[in-house]
Amino acid sequence: MSDDPESMPGDPGPASDAPVPAGGEPDVPATATQIYSWPALQEPLAQMQSPQTLPFSTGQPQPVPSQPRLIPNFGHFLVFIALIVPAVIGGYLVALVCLLAAQPHVNFRVLMGRMAHSVLYAISFQAAIYLVLWGLTALAFSLWWGGFRKGIHWNGAVVKRRFLALAMLGVATGLLITIAGNFVPMPKAPPILEDLTRSRVGAWLLMGFGVTLAPLTEELAFRGFLLPSLINIFRWLERQRKIGETAVNTIGIPLSIVLTSIPFALMHSEQVANSWGPVLLIGLVSVVLCIVRLRTRSLASSVLVHSFYNLTLFTGLLIQTDGFRHLDKLKG
Repeated sequence: MSDDPESMPGDPGPASDAPVPAGGEPDVPATATQIYSWPALQEPLAQMQSPQTLPFSTGQPQPVPSQPRLIPNFGHFLVFIALIVPAVIGGYLVALVCLLAAQPHVNFRVLMGRMAHSVLYAISFQAAIYLVLWGLTALAFSLWWGGFRKGIHWNGAVVKRRFLALAMLGVATGLLITIAGNFVPMPKAPPILEDLTRSRVGAWLLMGFGVTLAPLTEELAFRGFLLPSLINIFRWLERQRKIGETAVNTIGIPLSIVLTSIPFALMHSEQVANSWGPVLLIGLVSVVLCIVRLRTRSLASSVLVHSFYNLTLFTGLLIQTDGFRHLDKLKG
């Protein structure tokens, strides 16, 4: 089954009587519904879950195919949240074993103390937790859904085709947010910068983590599970004929984007000293990432944009500190 969103099952094709110009696209007049339409979320699993219909030659009536499951739903999101607990425990154990094996002469209490004051140790534990969370999530939902990558709508084919455009969008978002930061109250010495100033090695490690594993895991949580699970609540209401498709597209999906962006921004609030200015800007970044995720039907796309957004911010810090050689310049 192709990961290409342009060939996903369940997408409505052009009407048979619609004229098709030389370019191959049907000449269909734009309507309000089309303008506000968003790609549906569950097509990748539609073929896997549709019942087999009987051939016409049997003479028996054709069964009505059941609608594909709404994946992920809010219950799936809650299960993902529940997996964070064993991921934290498992991540700590993995990191501890690795660190103790690398430094057998270090006392356990000393090691825990270093973790509290060293970016190197803190990032090591954070990375281990994220990796264990990914492993548990992939295992649990592969067994549950029968297709993890399709369930979260990874769709890496979009990134292959649009890598440059998505990367430039991430860079542009980073530059615009940096400029916007001059017009809102910003803390003088946020904790994220204090972490950077502790050591040059820690600064490089934090940068590497911030452009790889951090955006990958944050996108899994917020754009892979939370956003589509909220939208699928409105899709379910549509199936129950409580609301129409226009309400889903013009109210349900925008509201889901907002409800996804609020906790995303709040999660980062401690890094920026809980200042409302940068928290608001982070929320706007989340809106961009949500739109990318939905418009491309690809979680991989929002991961790439997020990664290049973070890379742009870190590049600015690199320039400001001469390659992290003069970290004191970051101190307020």
